[in-house]
Amino acid sequence: MSKVAVAVSMVLLAGLGFAQKQTDWINTSNSPEIQYRVQLFDDAKTCYLDFRDKKQGKGYTTFDAAVDYKSMDSDSNPNSQPSTKIKTETEHIVTASSQTGSARISDCSGIAEIKVNYIQRN
Repeated sequence: MSKVAVAVSMVLLAGLGFAQKQTDWINTSNSPEIQYRVQLFDDAKTCYLDFRDKKQGKGYTTFDAAVDYKSMDSDSNPNSQPSTKIKTETEHIVTASSQTGSARISDCSGIAEIKVNYIQRN
């Protein structure tokens, strides 16, 4: 193996420590035809969400997603341990037949539940 190939392999393996973890598609809790998957980067503390509509036609699907997510909450006391809180953020999502909808949740360490409302298919 050449020195260049070894160097490239080492760089690629080192990058795996920062790799993302992506879930399989998961049904939303109240509308199984709307699905999501989560991409979570180990050190980013941000959740990236993709959404799709299993009943997607040729047009667009729009909906609101109430995302319950886990967030580390540290109080003002420096001696206390941070605790996990569940917070909710509402995202307006648009999907198309050739494109998933997406959202980004900051200060997120995991998804607890997603409910969708106001689904409109065009």
